[in-house]
Amino acid sequence: MSRINDALKRAQRQQQKNPPLPVVKMPRPLPVESRPGNVVGWILPGVIGFLIVAACLFIGMAVFTRAVTKAASRPELAAVQPTNPTPASGPAPRPTPTPVAAPPTPAQTPAPPPPPLEPKLQGIVCAAAGAWAIVDGKTVLVGDRLGDFRVKEISPHEVILEKADGSQKKLSLDK
Repeated sequence: MSRINDALKRAQRQQQKNPPLPVVKMPRPLPVESRPGNVVGWILPGVIGFLIVAACLFIGMAVFTRAVTKAASRPELAAVQPTNPTPASGPAPRPTPTPVAAPPTPAQTPAPPPPPLEPKLQGIVCAAAGAWAIVDGKTVLVGDRLGDFRVKEISPHEVILEKADGSQKKLSLDK
């Protein structure tokens, strides 16, 4: 037993020379509590669902309003009321003769369409690849049709148009 006592004494002396490091107590982490019925998890899907329903509602209203507007603007869909309704009981009424349409008065005759406007030359572009012109806001090349005319020639200062009967019209930038 003396050996055991000697070993214990040596261990005590060794501890006095090199004291052990202090033990630091770390705080225990708190347990995570789970809340039943987490509301935050349902907010995003709820908002998305609401937006989808609102979009469908507005699109449906726009389509319905457009269809009603189209139907109201078409005269053939207007409500037709009968001229001689038949009564539910009693003798049938005699048909009334239909009046003969009077010849149209000058105020009722449709106005003739206005004469076609003269084409207006707005610009000419001459390039190595060819020339083109802008007439009445449309780009035309030689051979293109422009109303009753066909583009016969494009030069740096004028465009020559030709009708089917052979008559020609010159449009120039000087005007």
